[in-house]
Amino acid sequence: MFGFFKKKAKSIPIDEVASHLEVMGYELTAYGAGVALLEIESGYNVVEAASHIAFTTMALDIREAGDDIAKIISFLPHREALLKILKEYKDKGMMNPTQWENDAAAIFHISNVDQHQIPWIQKILSDPIAGKQRLAVSRVQYQELGED
Repeated sequence: MFGFFKKKAKSIPIDEVASHLEVMGYELTAYGAGVALLEIESGYNVVEAASHIAFTTMALDIREAGDDIAKIISFLPHREALLKILKEYKDKGMMNPTQWENDAAAIFHISNVDQHQIPWIQKILSDPIAGKQRLAVSRVQYQELGED
């Protein structure tokens, strides 16, 4: 009857997670959407859920790169961009500072080639839900260095 009585369309949390993931360089999978919903239901906000999905996906991608050091190094620019985006979210109050610290540490350790890398990747991917299937697909084209 009157337009001002209409309810505003409420955004769907999964759409918000997917939107934040796009900013982070990822596309959410159907399984990832389910995991995101579980995380939101357990108290994480949409940015925190997207962050978790992003670094879990990065851990899987780095594990799949195996011993190919050129491929592993190609993740570093994405790591830096992801950390910058997450810091902006934290600075805007969209992410709990403690959550940001934990996620930033995880992102650093999974992408830093040293004795801690593999244990961190194994720890992240050992999650029985988040580590079970691919949560997102990278939109970043990782290139091997030195190839024409």
